[in-house]
Amino acid sequence: MPIVYALCYLLSFLPLSLLYCISDLCYIVVYYLIGYRKKVVIQNLMHAFATKTIHDRKQIEKNFYRRLCELLLEQIKACTITSQQLLQQITLEDIEVIEQFYKQNRSIILVSGHFCNWEWVANALALQTSYTICAGYQRLHHKGIDRMALHIRTRFQRKAIPMVALLRYMTTYKGSLQATTLLIDQAPLHKRNGYSTTFLAQSTTVTLTAAKLAQKYNHPIFYIQTERIKRGKYRVRPILLTETPAQLSVQEIAERYTRRLEADILLNPACWLWSHRKWK
Repeated sequence: MPIVYALCYLLSFLPLSLLYCISDLCYIVVYYLIGYRKKVVIQNLMHAFATKTIHDRKQIEKNFYRRLCELLLEQIKACTITSQQLLQQITLEDIEVIEQFYKQNRSIILVSGHFCNWEWVANALALQTSYTICAGYQRLHHKGIDRMALHIRTRFQRKAIPMVALLRYMTTYKGSLQATTLLIDQAPLHKRNGYSTTFLAQSTTVTLTAAKLAQKYNHPIFYIQTERIKRGKYRVRPILLTETPAQLSVQEIAERYTRRLEADILLNPACWLWSHRKWK
């Protein structure tokens, strides 16, 4: 077992209250001492919120780093969190909107961004829906962190399929009904899989993977809206983007989920992952 994964696994047995105390210490180290990707964060916020004052952007910046450290410790906790503990943290509303398609014998696609705690949310969905949750993911460079992420993504009978193999998997799959989960704010792996639009006041290439899969298989596609209620507590609601994606262009579908994510970020900007290099 890689040393990083082993340490995180042991740490995950601590109660959330203590992990959040560690998170507060991490914030001081990460923000004030290390300045983790601070240039990237400042530049992203400046471009996305050019009309805001420097003071307002600085407040978003600090709140983002607090959320980032919370997220780090929450992801560590996800290694061993029980189903009962998880469902105390996640409130899933309007689940019947998803279940109606299960009764119709239709698989679905669920999309979200790097917003709030997407891994906790996916695991909560696995526990509260009839579908088998299948996550499409990109492997991480650090082997220990990738091993931990894969462990988290395969808990509670979830499946994890590398993005490069996802299309082949969906084409040949013959098992139970699935809800395929995809992150829509990752950079496209290939230029031909991108769609140019405006996102957070910037020219952005949006990945079309979710839109193409929804259209190809005519799977109803949902945007998973997540709201941070307070530390460690999230409210989740699936929003149906279209139940007949075969009748839309992939660009129309992509616009629908891009605009939903953008609206959530504008409402709660500190909950998005500003440290990733979305824009070159």
